[in-house]
Amino acid sequence: MKKIILILIALIIVLIVLLTFWHKEMNPANGIIVKLEEKEKIISYSDLKKMEKTSFTTERGEHYSGYKLNDILKDFDPQNIKYIVLHSTDSGSLRLNKVDHDNAFLVWMADADSPSLRLIIPADEFGQRWLKYISSIDIHN
Repeated sequence: MKKIILILIALIIVLIVLLTFWHKEMNPANGIIVKLEEKEKIISYSDLKKMEKTSFTTERGEHYSGYKLNDILKDFDPQNIKYIVLHSTDSGSLRLNKVDHDNAFLVWMADADSPSLRLIIPADEFGQRWLKYISSIDIHN
C-alpha cells in the first residue's frame, strides 16, 4: 500500500513539473501563440521587434507604425487563409475574414505595463474591430 502511495505522489510531482514547463513555454507573455489545426507556434516579441514596421494612417486620421498581420503569418501561407480568430488576454476575441486580415496591422501599445499588441484595421473608422492585448491567433483554412 505504501509503495502505491509513493508511486502516485511521484507521478503527481512529475505531472506538476511537466505542466509548469509547458505553461511557461506557451505563456502569451513571451509572444503571440499562432495555431493552425495541430500546428502551434509562438511568435516571440523579440522576433516581432526585428520585423520591418509599416507606417499607416487610419480612416479617422491617426498615424501608426506597426506590422502587417500577413507578414506575421507568413509561415502559415496567408493567401490560403479563409479567416482568423484573434484572442486577447482580457477575454475578447474577433473573427477577421480574408479582406480584413489582408489590411490589418499589429502595433505596440504605448499605455501597457508589459509588452502588448493591438490589432488595428485602418479602414475601420470607429475602431469597432480593433482589439487590445492580443495573446493568440487561430487560423482557419
